[in-house]
Amino acid sequence: MYYYYQPRYHPSPYNQIAAQPIVRASMVNHSPIYHQGAQHSNPMHPNYSQYIAQHNGLPQQRRQNQQPPNGSPYPPVDPELLYESAKQSNKLMKEASLVLDKLASSKEFGARLMDVAQHSNTQEVERLIHSVGITSDLKINYNPDGLELEFKSKVQNLDCCLLSISLRWR
Repeated sequence: MYYYYQPRYHPSPYNQIAAQPIVRASMVNHSPIYHQGAQHSNPMHPNYSQYIAQHNGLPQQRRQNQQPPNGSPYPPVDPELLYESAKQSNKLMKEASLVLDKLASSKEFGARLMDVAQHSNTQEVERLIHSVGITSDLKINYNPDGLELEFKSKVQNLDCCLLSISLRWR
């Protein structure tokens, strides 16, 4: 006898599909015979579905496929982190503009930066780039072909924004 196990769909406030019966197929003379109403989806752990329903962390009133209080099938949105991320990203873009403006306006600065990078003087590369007014967290990578700058920022101790710039110099 062959069994076909279909995963059980657990009730969710975001999915209106209730727990569906499992379909078992047995092969008799190479033709499937389907039976409805299996008791569980995992024969090794028959109470797994009940365990998930009891320990899924949702309040009891939300376990019955009810919609959230806002009448939408989705949770309410809070744009605060997005707002703060956008503000921090603006700051990163202004600082990146400082570096790009300096490199675009001063060939001497660019030549000095390339020279110290060629000599693998990482501290001097960092000092030169920070000398244009960078205050954000900055990761600097360079190789014989170019320069990579990665500006990072945090909001509420979460990594919120990343601005990456790659400049080729050879």
